Amino acid sequence: MKATVFEKLIRKVVREEIDYALRREIKTLKEDLREELKPQVVEQSLQRTPIPKNVQTSLKEKIIGKKPISKNFTSNNTLNDLLNETAQGNTNLETTTSPVSLSQPFNTSSPLPVETMPTEVVNVVNRDYRELMRAIDKKKNSKP
Repeated sequence: MKATVFEKLIRKVVREEIDYALRREIKTLKEDLREELKPQVVEQSLQRTPIPKNVQTSLKEKIIGKKPISKNFTSNNTLNDLLNETAQGNTNLETTTSPVSLSQPFNTSSPLPVETMPTEVVNVVNRDYRELMRAIDKKKNSKP
Protein backbone atom coordinates (compact mmCIF):
# COMPACT_ATOMS: atom_id res chain seq x y z
CA MET A 1 0.00 0.00 0.00
CA LYS A 2 1.34 3.35 -0.96
CA ALA A 3 1.84 6.00 1.68
CA THR A 4 -0.42 8.54 -0.09
CA VAL A 5 -3.34 6.10 -0.23
CA PHE A 6 -2.80 5.21 3.43
CA GLU A 7 -2.65 8.92 4.34
CA LYS A 8 -5.93 9.63 2.48
CA LEU A 9 -7.60 6.68 4.23
CA ILE A 10 -6.53 7.93 7.66
CA ARG A 11 -7.72 11.47 6.84
CA LYS A 12 -11.13 10.13 5.77
CA VAL A 13 -11.58 8.08 8.97
CA VAL A 14 -10.48 10.97 11.17
CA ARG A 15 -12.92 13.35 9.42
CA GLU A 16 -15.81 10.94 9.95
CA GLU A 17 -14.98 10.52 13.63
CA ILE A 18 -14.60 14.26 14.15
CA ASP A 19 -17.96 14.92 12.42
CA TYR A 20 -19.66 12.30 14.60
CA ALA A 21 -18.15 13.71 17.81
CA LEU A 22 -19.02 17.29 16.85
CA ARG A 23 -22.65 16.38 16.12
CA ARG A 24 -22.94 14.77 19.57
CA GLU A 25 -21.39 17.80 21.30
CA ILE A 26 -23.53 20.28 19.37
CA LYS A 27 -26.66 18.31 20.28
CA THR A 28 -25.82 18.38 24.01
CA LEU A 29 -25.00 22.10 23.85
CA LYS A 30 -28.36 22.82 22.18
CA GLU A 31 -30.17 20.86 24.91
CA ASP A 32 -28.33 22.85 27.58
CA LEU A 33 -29.30 26.11 25.87
CA ARG A 34 -32.95 25.07 25.71
CA GLU A 35 -32.99 24.30 29.42
CA GLU A 36 -31.40 27.66 30.23
CA LEU A 37 -33.85 29.58 28.04
CA LYS A 38 -36.98 27.90 29.47
CA PRO A 39 -39.10 30.48 31.26
CA GLN A 40 -39.32 29.84 34.94
CA VAL A 41 -42.71 30.25 36.54
CA VAL A 42 -42.50 32.02 39.85
CA GLU A 43 -45.66 31.80 41.90
CA GLN A 44 -46.33 34.64 44.23
CA SER A 45 -48.51 34.09 47.21
CA LEU A 46 -50.80 36.92 48.12
CA GLN A 47 -51.96 37.50 51.63
CA ARG A 48 -55.71 37.56 51.66
CA THR A 49 -57.65 39.59 54.11
CA PRO A 50 -60.41 37.70 55.92
CA ILE A 51 -63.97 38.49 54.89
CA PRO A 52 -66.14 39.84 57.69
CA LYS A 53 -69.03 37.63 58.87
CA ASN A 54 -71.71 40.11 57.85
CA VAL A 55 -70.48 40.00 54.24
CA GLN A 56 -70.26 36.20 54.05
CA THR A 57 -73.88 35.68 53.06
CA SER A 58 -74.59 33.73 49.93
CA LEU A 59 -75.56 35.36 46.67
CA LYS A 60 -78.95 33.68 46.74
CA GLU A 61 -79.74 35.19 50.14
CA LYS A 62 -78.64 38.61 48.93
CA ILE A 63 -80.88 38.45 45.88
CA ILE A 64 -83.91 36.58 47.19
CA GLY A 65 -83.75 37.19 50.90
CA LYS A 66 -84.26 34.68 53.69
CA LYS A 67 -87.99 34.03 53.38
CA PRO A 68 -89.24 32.17 50.31
CA ILE A 69 -91.26 33.99 47.69
CA SER A 70 -94.82 32.72 47.47
CA LYS A 71 -97.19 34.74 45.38
CA ASN A 72 -100.29 34.03 43.36
CA PHE A 73 -99.38 35.20 39.89
CA THR A 74 -102.43 33.81 38.09
CA SER A 75 -105.58 31.86 38.88
CA ASN A 76 -104.02 28.65 37.47
CA ASN A 77 -102.52 26.64 40.37
CA THR A 78 -100.07 24.70 38.20
CA LEU A 79 -98.75 27.90 36.66
CA ASN A 80 -98.49 29.48 40.13
CA ASP A 81 -96.44 26.53 41.39
CA LEU A 82 -94.13 26.74 38.38
CA LEU A 83 -93.68 30.51 38.71
CA ASN A 84 -93.01 30.21 42.45
CA GLU A 85 -90.38 27.52 41.83
CA THR A 86 -88.75 29.72 39.21
CA ALA A 87 -88.78 32.74 41.50
CA GLN A 88 -87.21 30.70 44.30
CA GLY A 89 -84.58 29.27 41.98
CA ASN A 90 -85.80 25.66 42.26
CA THR A 91 -86.37 24.55 38.68
CA ASN A 92 -85.40 20.92 39.15
CA LEU A 93 -87.52 18.91 36.72
CA GLU A 94 -86.44 15.56 38.15
CA THR A 95 -88.68 15.77 41.20
CA THR A 96 -91.95 13.88 41.36
CA THR A 97 -93.90 17.07 42.07
CA SER A 98 -92.74 18.68 38.84
CA PRO A 99 -95.60 19.63 36.52
CA VAL A 100 -93.47 18.87 33.42
CA SER A 101 -92.22 15.38 32.61
CA LEU A 102 -88.79 15.17 30.98
CA SER A 103 -89.61 11.98 29.11
CA GLN A 104 -92.76 13.45 27.51
CA PRO A 105 -92.68 17.26 27.95
CA PHE A 106 -95.60 17.93 25.57
CA ASN A 107 -97.83 15.14 26.76
CA THR A 108 -100.73 16.79 28.55
CA SER A 109 -104.02 15.29 29.53
CA SER A 110 -106.05 18.22 28.20
CA PRO A 111 -105.98 19.97 24.80
CA LEU A 112 -104.43 23.38 24.42
CA PRO A 113 -106.84 26.20 25.34
CA VAL A 114 -107.44 27.78 21.94
CA GLU A 115 -109.79 30.45 23.30
CA THR A 116 -107.02 32.39 25.03
CA MET A 117 -104.59 32.27 22.10
CA PRO A 118 -104.26 35.02 19.49
CA THR A 119 -105.79 34.13 16.13
CA GLU A 120 -102.39 33.97 14.40
CA VAL A 121 -101.21 31.32 16.85
CA VAL A 122 -104.45 29.37 16.55
CA ASN A 123 -104.06 29.35 12.75
CA VAL A 124 -100.51 27.99 13.04
CA VAL A 125 -101.43 25.36 15.63
CA ASN A 126 -104.52 24.13 13.76
CA ARG A 127 -103.08 24.31 10.23
CA ASP A 128 -103.06 21.19 8.09
CA TYR A 129 -99.39 20.65 7.24
CA ARG A 130 -99.84 17.60 4.98
CA GLU A 131 -99.66 19.57 1.72
CA LEU A 132 -96.56 21.43 2.90
CA MET A 133 -94.81 18.18 3.85
CA ARG A 134 -95.72 16.62 0.45
CA ALA A 135 -94.23 19.65 -1.33
CA ILE A 136 -91.04 19.38 0.75
CA ASP A 137 -90.73 15.66 0.05
CA LYS A 138 -91.34 16.24 -3.66
CA LYS A 139 -88.65 18.93 -3.76
CA LYS A 140 -86.18 16.68 -1.90
CA ASN A 141 -86.80 13.80 -4.29
CA SER A 142 -86.47 15.97 -7.40
CA LYS A 143 -82.93 17.16 -6.47
CA PRO A 144 -80.12 15.31 -8.35
